[in-house]
Amino acid sequence: MTLASFEAGENGLANVVSNLTFDPDVLAGWVSRVRARHVHVPILIGLPGPVERMKLLSMATKIGVGESAKFLAKNGGLFARIAAPGGYDPLRFLAGAAPTLGNPDMNVAGLHLFTFNQVAETELWRVTQLELLREGRLRRSARSAS
Repeated sequence: MTLASFEAGENGLANVVSNLTFDPDVLAGWVSRVRARHVHVPILIGLPGPVERMKLLSMATKIGVGESAKFLAKNGGLFARIAAPGGYDPLRFLAGAAPTLGNPDMNVAGLHLFTFNQVAETELWRVTQLELLREGRLRRSARSAS
């Protein structure tokens, strides 16, 4: 479904889910463009959960993550950083896009976590992050963009 079809009446959909991306700026730009086109349904941010690094790299290349594939081609070092210990961190990624995603006018309603068949691990991470958030104990790197 295209943004044009949303503009034509939003077709009774409850929300829109973003594509997978590794660039917080690309994500923020996409959210802003959706809202600029007067699409008002809530947006769920699609992002990989804390999956194994090699699985993440493999899936990213297999599915061709759109604008992110172009980003990765221009930034080959990113593959190396994702593969390194501590490379991809969903919280650090969200912190990078936080100025746009946290803007109430953007109506970002939540996350859609891509598990890549690591459902149990992703659910454990999700529950842990929610508990840390409730307790005000999210780690520092998750609260500031890096």
